[in-house]
Amino acid sequence: MGSDPLKRAPVVDTPYGSSREVIPLEKGEEPPWWDFRRAPCFRETLMWSVGGATVLGGMEAIRGRPGVKVGNMFVGTFSFLAITCWGICRYDTRMRHKSVSDAMTAQNVRQQELARAAREQGPPPPAPIPK
Repeated sequence: MGSDPLKRAPVVDTPYGSSREVIPLEKGEEPPWWDFRRAPCFRETLMWSVGGATVLGGMEAIRGRPGVKVGNMFVGTFSFLAITCWGICRYDTRMRHKSVSDAMTAQNVRQQELARAAREQGPPPPAPIPK
């Protein structure tokens, strides 16, 4: 069950970042509810929230706070950063998708205008026959 990992296309690194691999589901296959790698912005949110919570929790531990307060700081910071980073990431993703959609719409309009202008102009004159 699932796609064959040997048949997947390799991940390509470009100057603009790494292309993310999309693993298509086979026909009739449902993703499990715990398949978080398909959740939008999950990786970035988790990295920022774990990193930030670790730094602040570590600072509290260095300051000599009791373990319960360090744990509370870690969990609170993790929760706050996870919610905040997820919201920011989703907003950026939505704006990126909107800009791509707007660019595609503008391109389609431009192609329609060029096609209309070519139809109005008529067929090109025949090429002269070389002597």
